[in-house]
Amino acid sequence: MYQEVHTQNIPARAHAPEIAELLGRFARYAQGTAGVPHEAFLDEVMPSFGQDLLIVRPTGDGDYAYVHYGREIMRYVGGNRLGELVSEMSPQVARFSISTFDQALADGKPAYTVHRSLKTVRVCLWERLLMPTTAADGQRYVVAFSRPLQFREELLTTVLDTSPSGIVALRALRDDDGNIKRTLIITANRRASALAGRPDETLLDCDARETLPFLADQTIWRRCLYAIELRRADMVETSYMIGDRTVWLQIALAPLGDGLVMTMTDVTDLMVANQTLQSRAATLALEIGRERATRRALSQEIGQREEREQELRRLAETDPLTALLNRRSFIEKANAAIADCDATGEDTALIIVDLDHFKSVNDSHGHAAGDAVIRAFADLLLGIARPGCDLVGRFGGEEFAVFMPKADTTAVLRMARRIQDQLARRKLPVSETLALQVSASFGVTSRRDGESFTAFIERADRALYRAKNEGRNRICLAEADTIVVAA
Repeated sequence: MYQEVHTQNIPARAHAPEIAELLGRFARYAQGTAGVPHEAFLDEVMPSFGQDLLIVRPTGDGDYAYVHYGREIMRYVGGNRLGELVSEMSPQVARFSISTFDQALADGKPAYTVHRSLKTVRVCLWERLLMPTTAADGQRYVVAFSRPLQFREELLTTVLDTSPSGIVALRALRDDDGNIKRTLIITANRRASALAGRPDETLLDCDARETLPFLADQTIWRRCLYAIELRRADMVETSYMIGDRTVWLQIALAPLGDGLVMTMTDVTDLMVANQTLQSRAATLALEIGRERATRRALSQEIGQREEREQELRRLAETDPLTALLNRRSFIEKANAAIADCDATGEDTALIIVDLDHFKSVNDSHGHAAGDAVIRAFADLLLGIARPGCDLVGRFGGEEFAVFMPKADTTAVLRMARRIQDQLARRKLPVSETLALQVSASFGVTSRRDGESFTAFIERADRALYRAKNEGRNRICLAEADTIVVAA
């Protein structure tokens, strides 16, 4: 496990600017091996730094107990360790932490440490400033400023600069009517500059159509606009001239915010080789073997492209957090199922379900815990839904929908009660050490003859809102204005 411990030149080593300020405050209170007075020092630093502080005290048996656990630390860790022992962490992290706490108390001086986390939600490396203190009753403590080290910016720059493909990110600039009037380049690597015929220039803040020569092709430009407006990935091939040379590109388009990421791969050599082989195939029998090899390579490329296109279609239809259908895809598939049921005279039904008090999960346990609850609830819905029949989608946030073809009011109420019972009987796992009990409110309805899907959803939504207004953890049937309360 990666570890560092330093007691010298701490400000020069630290990433967080708060560390230098805390060192200055510690120095003003320092009292030799006793460190600093605990009560006075906390009065000084808690108002400004408490969210990033953890405080431990020795238990007398070689361990330490957490007596304060800052909210920002909880957000990154995905839980609260207040009252727990340091030895309950991963063995490597626990041994390292206990040894550095022991050393800080023995020296009475600040220490700066860096260690790799093994079980937190998002963070790989943490930096800490350990500050020993002594309370008025003689009790010793270690006050630790703890902040994650994140190198995403450096990593992104390295990936961009070393990529063999040209990578460009565009942001759409719109007029007062919301139409895209032009696109601005906000990120571009060196390879992209070379493919644009400007190897010694930066493309940042330039107009994309004026800078990237292949965007002069109206067809390519329209494909880019469609990708932005429809939030749909695409793959195109094009050729253009740089000086007296023809360049062939394969361009992957991926929507990003109100803009686009373009990944450009130079396939000129492949295209030229293919054209040369085709022109010589009729007269040069000795080239047949090479031509076949080239065709196999192209076939593999086509197969890989088809697989990528299938994956892109799947990503366009699903919610990235849960892999459930997104709202647009859910509505499209539900409309198709309704048409089939109308043709056979069969009923259809709908459940709109919303997790109760979900904001408190994010506030108490952090957004990573909230995401874990969303994923666990999605898995619960998939386990209850009828395979190959029911549609399960995430409409956004903590709201979900279950569309049931060939189902009437009795069937949809039975399904809603099953979901409610499952939530009541078990907690949703958030991490290896944490599971949460949650409840949900339900709006259910069956479709009326000739009713549009929009009206269908609106009636279920109104039933859901009544269920939440009546106290939550309820099932509301739209047709009968009935509330079914959980047992």
